[in-house]
Amino acid sequence: MKKMIRLTTGLVCAAMLCACSNGAGNNMKEDKMSDKTSMSSSMSKDKMSDKMDKSDKKMSSDKMKKSDNMKQSDKMMNSSDKIDSDMKSSDKMSDDKMTKESDMMSHQAAPDFTLKDLDGKTHRLSDYKGKKVYLKFWASWCSICLSTLSDTKELAQQKDTDFVVLTVVSPTKNGEKSEADFKKWFKGTDFKGLPVLVDNSGKLLEDYGVRSYPTAAFIDSEGNLAKTQVGFMEKEAIEQTLKELK
Repeated sequence: MKKMIRLTTGLVCAAMLCACSNGAGNNMKEDKMSDKTSMSSSMSKDKMSDKMDKSDKKMSSDKMKKSDNMKQSDKMMNSSDKIDSDMKSSDKMSDDKMTKESDMMSHQAAPDFTLKDLDGKTHRLSDYKGKKVYLKFWASWCSICLSTLSDTKELAQQKDTDFVVLTVVSPTKNGEKSEADFKKWFKGTDFKGLPVLVDNSGKLLEDYGVRSYPTAAFIDSEGNLAKTQVGFMEKEAIEQTLKELK
C-alpha cells in the first residue's frame, strides 16, 4: 500500500514537472517570437527612415538643380538681351556715323572724275558744271539696283532739264563681273541708252565713300556734293531732291 502511494506521488510529481517544463518552453518561444517581431518592426522602421531620408535628399538635390538651371537660364537671357542691346547700339552708331560722314561731304566740292562709258565716250564731272548731277552707283548682281534702272533710264532720257543723270559700275570690285562680261551681259538687257560709266580702278567708289549698292550722289550746279542716299529711292523723290538743289 505504501509502495502504491509512493508510486502515485512520483507520477504526480513527474507530471507536474513536465507541465512546468512545457510552460517554460512555451514562454521562451513566445519571448523569442516577440523579440523577432520587435527586431523586424525596428528594421522596418529603419528602412522606412532611410527611404524617407533618401527621398528628402533627392528632392533637395532636384530643387538645387532646378534653382541652378533657372539661374543659368536667367543668366543666358540677360546675356542675350545684352547682345541684342549691343547690336542695336552698334547699328545706331553705324547709321549715325554714315549720316555724319554724309553731312560732312555735303559741304565739300564733289570729287571730280574722268571716266569712259560703255560706248567709249569720255565724261568729266567738270564738264557738267552749271547743271545738277544725279550720280548712281550700282552693280549687276544688285536686285534693288536692277528694279530701279528703268526709272533711272527715264530720268536720263528726259530733255530740256537742268540736271544730268550718270551711273557708275566698277568691274571686278565688290563682286561685280569683269568689264568684258559686264558689257556682254548689259547688251542683253533693256537698259540700252542708260549712261554707264566704267570705274575699273574703283577709285570713284572710295572718293564718294560708297559702301553698298545702290548709292546715289546729288551734286548741285556749282559742283558741290549736296546729298548722298544709300538704298532704294523712289523716282519722285529723286526728282524732288534735284528740284531742291541750287
